[in-house]
Amino acid sequence: MTKGNKDLANKIIDICLYNEIEETNLYLKVLDNQIKFYQNEINLLEESKPVFFLKKKLQEHNKKIEEYEQKIYDTYKEINEEVNYILEIKKNIDFN
Repeated sequence: MTKGNKDLANKIIDICLYNEIEETNLYLKVLDNQIKFYQNEINLLEESKPVFFLKKKLQEHNKKIEEYEQKIYDTYKEINEEVNYILEIKKNIDFN
């Protein structure tokens, strides 16, 4: 492969990596919206919390909140993985 072809191939690969970064950034926005949704659900549940003497309903209510908190936690883990993925891609981009 000639130097010109190799440079062209590297530039094409870099463009693909840039596009991958942009796609990942969009996915991060989707994950951010998911977190906002789950947080809103928790806020709504907190506002409609059953009184303490309705034990069964209170347990169900607390279980739903725990489920949303777990979903938020899982989404943050996924965000962390995506950010690490972006950083790894940026390391591989040829900046010359």
